[in-house]
Amino acid sequence: MTDVDYRTSHLQKGEDYDRELSQGDFNTYMTEREHAILRRVIPELFPGGVPRYLDFACGTGRITQAVAPMAKETIGVDISPTMIEQAKRKLPQATFIVRDLTRDRADIAPVDLITSFRFFGDAQDELRRGALAAMHDLLRPGGSLIINSHLNPRSVHNLLLRAMRKPVHGDLAWPQLHALLEQAGFKTMQRHGIGFWLIRDKWDTPRVFRSRTARLLEPVSKIPPLAPFCPDTVIVAQRT
Repeated sequence: MTDVDYRTSHLQKGEDYDRELSQGDFNTYMTEREHAILRRVIPELFPGGVPRYLDFACGTGRITQAVAPMAKETIGVDISPTMIEQAKRKLPQATFIVRDLTRDRADIAPVDLITSFRFFGDAQDELRRGALAAMHDLLRPGGSLIINSHLNPRSVHNLLLRAMRKPVHGDLAWPQLHALLEQAGFKTMQRHGIGFWLIRDKWDTPRVFRSRTARLLEPVSKIPPLAPFCPDTVIVAQRT
């Protein structure tokens, strides 16, 4: 996956992308948990609301839509015109820009909060570094960055697959992501794991995610030392 440029992978996706993420599988479950974390964490970081918020690689506005009610000004940026078109329909009051900020920083005034979801796990290292550099430039000193890593090769599920000599998707483990953040001038403040208990492919069904068992097991993901072994983790960092 990282042998190709992730920039080109979503250019023509729009309506299909939202449809893919609403099938009731882990993608849907992950989105619901991410939204819950954002609704809890952001008011703690910005008790009076976020003055200026930017969603980097915003896609169709999946995360933008969740954060915008907590922000006074919202900006979404993505390289895909078709995705931006979908985002505009959801949030006509926000500003959306079609641009690759790793190559053209644009005339955007400093912001207080940046989010970027479903990006770092898919992107190649060169793009990850370029994205973090752009985000660092766009954030005010002391500003907050909230990202996720959803293809953890060291999740319990993937560790079991590797033990059975089966292929594992993703190459961005926590130590590597931590190093990238630190090198780019960010200090990790919080980690929130999602889906630690999801260790078997056959559990990735709507029925399981709607079950009482899932509700009982999910709190285990919140134990801080387990975050590096969850399939998805939300990271809160601060620009130093």
